[in-house]
Amino acid sequence: MASFWTREAFKAAAPRISSLRGILLGASCATVIREAVQPHARAQSYKATPAGGKGELLALNSDFRQTVAVDTSKMDWVPSPMPNVERKRVFLHGTKEAGKVTSVVRYAPGSSFHKHPHPEGEEFLVLSGVFSDHSGDYGPLTYCLNPEGFEHAPSSIPGCEIIVRLRQHPNLAEEPNGWYSRLFSKSVKPRKHTVITPKDGSWVGAPEWGEGISRKLLYEEATKGYEDSTWLERIPRGTTRKRVVPKGTIEEVFVVEGMVASPLVGLQQKGAWIRHPEGGASELTAGTSSAATLYVRQAPADMLKPENSQ
Repeated sequence: MASFWTREAFKAAAPRISSLRGILLGASCATVIREAVQPHARAQSYKATPAGGKGELLALNSDFRQTVAVDTSKMDWVPSPMPNVERKRVFLHGTKEAGKVTSVVRYAPGSSFHKHPHPEGEEFLVLSGVFSDHSGDYGPLTYCLNPEGFEHAPSSIPGCEIIVRLRQHPNLAEEPNGWYSRLFSKSVKPRKHTVITPKDGSWVGAPEWGEGISRKLLYEEATKGYEDSTWLERIPRGTTRKRVVPKGTIEEVFVVEGMVASPLVGLQQKGAWIRHPEGGASELTAGTSSAATLYVRQAPADMLKPENSQ
């Protein structure tokens, strides 16, 4: 008689069996939950759209093995498909209007964008002015995550600037069908639409990164299996922030206020975008005249790594 317990079924169930064994042997609940959830948040588990669309395949700063720094204040504004909306792109992999992209975007006063969806999500921070859509009016340092399925028609009466990531927040994919999957697999939960205003959340000290450094969490859904997180970070003037980017992840930093210096990227002022590769040193020293405010995202390299890149 053929066995229902195939090698594939055993592999799929192994993490849950390990978690169950941990409970029976007295492992802490936190350890069991972390080990049970973490394997799901890998690239092959994400519902992703291949980089494509119609047109030439473009690549800008798409080698995730390299430390990269771009001073957006020295870049020219480039028109977008919508009148009076311009952009400065710092990362792109895919076709011109259908790839993974990170940009600083400027809306002229009274400008608007047609209603559109966001495959694989959209994340942005308002840098100046007021950004508006049907969900609200958002001023400086307001953070928004618009997940897969969210549609809006953004506009700005006074004008605004934002830093935005597109197609870099895919939902976890549905797991395979089968009795063992139903028995051992957890249900897939999509990302939550998130808005954090300057009045929301709290600043928490991060002394492990440096004296006086604090951070304010903007996005994290680890309980659903997502390993990426986004936060604001303050570095006191003259202080050096030291951390190592965890294995399997990359770190992106945007300088919102002040300036920072690094042995790897030199002096970077307000408007600079910096990416550190997995396992790399993220050492940034704030200027001596004022503190620095950073907008930081840490995410699995495998989740963000463009298809066919090295």
